[in-house]
Amino acid sequence: MKIKKVTEEAIIFDNETVITYDHCQDCCEDNYADFKQIEPEALDYDFEIELKFEAVEEAGFRFGDSRRMFFIPCYSEQNGYYSSDIDIYYKGEEVLSFEAEMRC
Repeated sequence: MKIKKVTEEAIIFDNETVITYDHCQDCCEDNYADFKQIEPEALDYDFEIELKFEAVEEAGFRFGDSRRMFFIPCYSEQNGYYSSDIDIYYKGEEVLSFEAEMRC
């Protein structure tokens, strides 16, 4: 399976599976996965159907298969008062939940 499209909200594969994120936003925060920062090599990579996911402490997450993993940075833009939690979803199911990198 190959990546078909990368947007600000998701990575969409040619078999229509999707990696996306979610966070219950409060009034003065923005927690997000920066999918646009994906490594260029990932766009031509042929992934195995079942992906693996791992959180990278306060930086983002990696996804891939048994041969290669690719990094996606995650950020929390706020004043430090709010949560920096972010959840990553694949095929509509939560696969990771962690703290995003704070940007004040």
